[in-house]
Amino acid sequence: MGRERALDSICTLQDRRGMIPWAAGHHADPWNHTEAVIALALGRRPLEALHGLEWLARAVNRDGSYCQFYTSSAVLEPRIDLNNCLYPSVGLLAYLVGTRDAGNVRRLLRTFDVTVDFVLRQQRPDGSFPWALSPDRTPMDGSLLAGSSAMLISLEAVEAVDALMGRNRPQIKESYGALASFIRDPASRFLAKDAWAMDAYYPVLAGVYDEVTARARMRLFLEDHWIAGEGIQAIAESRWVTTAETAETAMALIRIGDLALARRLLGDIEQLRCPDGGYLTGWVLPQRVSFPADEESAYSAAAVVIAGYLLELGRPSGLIEGLLARE
Repeated sequence: MGRERALDSICTLQDRRGMIPWAAGHHADPWNHTEAVIALALGRRPLEALHGLEWLARAVNRDGSYCQFYTSSAVLEPRIDLNNCLYPSVGLLAYLVGTRDAGNVRRLLRTFDVTVDFVLRQQRPDGSFPWALSPDRTPMDGSLLAGSSAMLISLEAVEAVDALMGRNRPQIKESYGALASFIRDPASRFLAKDAWAMDAYYPVLAGVYDEVTARARMRLFLEDHWIAGEGIQAIAESRWVTTAETAETAMALIRIGDLALARRLLGDIEQLRCPDGGYLTGWVLPQRVSFPADEESAYSAAAVVIAGYLLELGRPSGLIEGLLARE
């Protein structure tokens, strides 16, 4: 019942064109929109998931790129975040394994393939990607650790879709390997985001490190970011506990096999569930003041649904492996 009501809260936010904004009256971005699509596909809401994928196909630029932010009728921020561009492939995979609707997936791939090709052209010789491009397609300086790790998950999804659709593109595996090597290399440098929770758990969620290293990193991360009984602070020592970061931390813990702690974290954030089944974006402790005020975000509900699904598998699993388990 709880999952169904969370999914209902996402469906309520979806507009007639298929766009799923962050929250009521807010803009959308392709990454968080896709997170909601994944949840809808896992929750057996195929029509709504397809509607969301079709919005992505319509919103894309001619060269395959996506802008950073959209309103229901226009582009709000034209900058191009490459992680945003690639993540829709995970939504396409979730829809494909949940529905076996190869016809619509084949149709959508005409657009999604152009996006993947656009992103791959931005990869640098050292395997890294610029975190974003300016509207005139000039690469911005630096790379982001969390964003680069998320791109690995997206490249896994592209490969999985190709396999299910009977396609083979060696350049996907080559791009994945080069990016993974860059992330693992101690000499690699990323833009400073050390205080942000995502920089710690996303490489673990993406399977970048061996088990010993991943467990050690998660242990140190939890010491700085976890408030027992409350959840994960999005930024170290901020006292701002968020639903999405807590659920994604649970996903990283599931990946390394710590299912008990993942279950505990998901239990922590049930306090952020709203009467309509959605979830507050977060609150500030110790007063538990909602921040942003009274905001229920689609991506927060989606992250809880996805983490709950992975936990129900009852074994260590990354996101793509978990999606493929629905076959």
